[in-house]
Amino acid sequence: MLSFQQYLDEKCWDGYTQKGMKKKGKKMVPNCVPEETVAEGSETWEAGYKRRVVKTTKPEHKEKGMNWRIKGKDKSHLTIKLYKEKPSQEEFNKQMKRVAGHEFGG
Repeated sequence: MLSFQQYLDEKCWDGYTQKGMKKKGKKMVPNCVPEETVAEGSETWEAGYKRRVVKTTKPEHKEKGMNWRIKGKDKSHLTIKLYKEKPSQEEFNKQMKRVAGHEFGG
């Protein structure tokens, strides 16, 4: 037999999970939100480097001789910084800490 929580979880679509209940009209329904692919703080620096250091595709970047970029965190279409050569893990870490300082005031 399913528990009440399992019953509610089954009502959400694929790729969504239930986060409590919400009122819809006069009745309460499951509050289904998209599952996070990477939980905050769970990604290693090495995994972030592999995922976020990519070759640039914009012609205006290529014209300036820039071939690599570090993708933004929340808005991956934004570039944090451009590079002619692929940046090292150390440079990536430095830039992520710089950006985090702007985001969190640190």
